[in-house]
Amino acid sequence: MTRVARVERASRTNAGAGRTAGRLGRRVRSDPHVLLALALAVPTVLVNLLDHGPNEAALTVLAVTFVAVQAVLTARTRIHGRPTSGQLEFDPWQLARLTLAVVFVAAASYATADETTFPLAALYIPVIGMAAAFGSREAIATLLLSSLGFVAPLIGDPVRAASGAEPGLVLAAVGIVLAIGTRQTVSSLEVTLDRLRAKNASERRRNRQSAGIEAVGRTLAADGPDPGSLEAVMELLVGSFGYSHSSIYLGEELGGSPTELRMGAQRGYDRPIAVFDGTAGVIGRVIRTHRPALVPDVHVDPDYVGAATGLRSEVCAPLMAGDELLGIVNVESDHEVLDEHDLHILRLVAERLASALTLARERRRLAQRAELFGRVVSFGGTVNSSLDGKILYDRIVAGLTEVVHADHAILTLLDRRDGTYRIQAIGGGNLAYIGAEIRPGEGAAGRAIRDRAPVLDNTFGRRQFPASTAAASSPEEMATVAVPLIRDQVVVGALTMVRQDSHDRFNELELEVVQLLGTQVALAITNAELHAEVMEASIRDSLTGTFNRRHFEPSLERMIASRRRLPVPERPPLAAILFDLDLFGAFNKFHGHQAGDAVLRAFGTLLRSRFRASDMVTRYGGEEFVAVLDGTGRDDAFRIAEEIRSAFAEQSFQGANGQRFSATVSAGCAELGPDDGLAELLGACDVGLAMAKGAGRNQVVAA
Repeated sequence: MTRVARVERASRTNAGAGRTAGRLGRRVRSDPHVLLALALAVPTVLVNLLDHGPNEAALTVLAVTFVAVQAVLTARTRIHGRPTSGQLEFDPWQLARLTLAVVFVAAASYATADETTFPLAALYIPVIGMAAAFGSREAIATLLLSSLGFVAPLIGDPVRAASGAEPGLVLAAVGIVLAIGTRQTVSSLEVTLDRLRAKNASERRRNRQSAGIEAVGRTLAADGPDPGSLEAVMELLVGSFGYSHSSIYLGEELGGSPTELRMGAQRGYDRPIAVFDGTAGVIGRVIRTHRPALVPDVHVDPDYVGAATGLRSEVCAPLMAGDELLGIVNVESDHEVLDEHDLHILRLVAERLASALTLARERRRLAQRAELFGRVVSFGGTVNSSLDGKILYDRIVAGLTEVVHADHAILTLLDRRDGTYRIQAIGGGNLAYIGAEIRPGEGAAGRAIRDRAPVLDNTFGRRQFPASTAAASSPEEMATVAVPLIRDQVVVGALTMVRQDSHDRFNELELEVVQLLGTQVALAITNAELHAEVMEASIRDSLTGTFNRRHFEPSLERMIASRRRLPVPERPPLAAILFDLDLFGAFNKFHGHQAGDAVLRAFGTLLRSRFRASDMVTRYGGEEFVAVLDGTGRDDAFRIAEEIRSAFAEQSFQGANGQRFSATVSAGCAELGPDDGLAELLGACDVGLAMAKGAGRNQVVAA
């Protein structure tokens, strides 16, 4: 070991010794026996010095020795772990030290006594008083020892006995009074101290319990009623409050309802009850009444339902948020009778837990609302990303179920051609019902359309189905929400969402969200319809409803180009018919332009009704029309053209003067050759038309 290390070790040793000596010094100075020894020794030495007695030196040595011995005994008492004061039970060690004080007083009193007096006998009084402070036994024993110490020197000496009898009686009387008074005072102080200690312990326990309640409340408020936070509630009731059997039941947080509570956590039960519905048990009574229950003896309560053996008492308190029941907290005892104090504790716990659950629920609702509205924003971007009707409809029903959980989403729209409402898209359901008519007032969608208001029906039954979907496969009862789609004061349709499990109810927040979705859908559909109208106007003739030449020529060019990419044997036939109203210029001059427009509209309507959707019907010029028939040969084209010519000739029109008149049409038709293009096809048709005109009009010629 180096010199530096030895020095440091010695320094630490000296420091430790100094601290030990300091502690011993403080103990000695505060020890009551040492203080009593000083109180006895000092007057003894002073009295002896003033009287110049013969035993002056011996008494001084005796006094110093007495104080020193008591100081040493104080240190020994501390070392052996024995307390020095304040004992409620008899302690022989204390009596031994008190006996030492009595012996000192007896010796000092005898050494300083003259023929008739014992001046230091009064020092027995503080010894007796201190003994009474330690206990009744110590007081009696010390009083007897003091009396014996006073009487012993008088035995065998009649002179001293006669002179000391009266002081002895006075001393005994004073000692007794002092012992009794001191004992009563100390006892009263000890009782008061015990009460104060008990009260302080109770306050500390209550503070710990309150802190535990607040801690559990913060956990519940932050995390909600998850398994961890509910176990914290159980730990509070069992660990902090000492209830061996405890449980907590919650409503909607655990999938229940205000009248059906499910167990969240429990301690101590060997047959826990999972669900209370308000029909049985003390918990059921609290569910019904919303009032706490104290049952001192469960055996006499007719509602009691046991979940463990040997239970005696029960306290149950509701968790209330205003008038709404959130759950139940319940404790039971198998060994003691629960009372009003336990009811007060549980009501306090219930209030804190209810506040925490309310806060947690509001936090969850805010988080859900934020998440829902985030999905609403995303949905808006999705439905506004396309103006194509069919694509838009499918995106709407798919997006609806991504925002609000549902098994089916149905889009019903107004058909402006006939004013009916029909299903246009279905998400998660039978697509065979697309196109089915929904009459106002029928089903959830029909009610929303008729009433122009949202419909929330969590008990929607099959009997309420619209007539057009009555055969659809579904449960007997479902949860449904429907909102009307309104744009510019016109109900353009409805959105319907369906959950097949009627217990999985739509709530008010989801209804609010579906209404927002409906607003976005109505706008998106209106935009799509406007776009479709604009697109239609750009490719169709406004008077006749047929395609215009600007759309016809590039479309026919693409069709022909597509055919050319196929081998010749695989190319389907394609024919065209060129119509021209006979003498339309002169007709217009004679009957007027309004009559001419009526003839053009009638002929356009006839063409659109006689040709397929895959055919292309176009107003090619003022009174010229072209029909291109895909998959049709020249002979069939000729037949169709002849039918149209005949049907048009049979129509009559009313002129400006009220006179009825008719009009005719001539046509030429041709079939596209393997190497022909648009010019060749229309050129051949034009040849046929010229031949028909030259042959007297009102006829069809195939070129």
